[in-house]
Amino acid sequence: MANPLRDSPYILGAKLGVVGTTLFIAGGMASTSTQFIPALISAAQKVPSRNQNEGSGRLTPQPDVSKQLGIDANTRAAVFSFDGYRAAAQQFVLMSKTAFTSQVPAELLTIAVSGYLAYHSYSSRLSNAGYKWAAVAALVATIFPLTGGMMVPIDHKIARLGGDEEKVEPFDDAPPDREMERMNTVEFLGRWNTLNKVRSVVMVAAGAVGLWGLVE
Repeated sequence: MANPLRDSPYILGAKLGVVGTTLFIAGGMASTSTQFIPALISAAQKVPSRNQNEGSGRLTPQPDVSKQLGIDANTRAAVFSFDGYRAAAQQFVLMSKTAFTSQVPAELLTIAVSGYLAYHSYSSRLSNAGYKWAAVAALVATIFPLTGGMMVPIDHKIARLGGDEEKVEPFDDAPPDREMERMNTVEFLGRWNTLNKVRSVVMVAAGAVGLWGLVE
């Protein structure tokens, strides 16, 4: 535990920044997997009532708002058959875009700084922790093929189910199978969540290795 005292304030700050960033990202990913995604899955599994006015006790006829607005029969059916899975898919898309813009720059910066710390440790010969910072950079770098190769395709599938991307259908005029779409949404969210848990474990490991390098 001698070398942190011999590090310059800039190098020590860089080490603390890497450790803090990796653990912060890991915490965000873990929170997403344990709280946000399960809530979306629960919402996607709910089947809405086909007629919200049934059993309401109202005796006065209610005006048909869709007719007042001039909505055609097909559009009216789509509006009143709204399903929770669509809202869940749309919320997922918003979360995914926000996470991309906030996490990816931080991950890239962490890789660059960890690589520099590894080089600095080897060149200065102040410690033998260079391989540890190289391991931090390598662990964080593994997030990108995991995300891009396995999770992004699921992102697009969920976005299509939520209506944020155009569906790839053999017959565009075919009515949507809402039960199948609901089941697919639940399945894709669960699959994405499993991969996200793997990402959070990788980031925790990177933070732990960074702590190890910090105290040597």
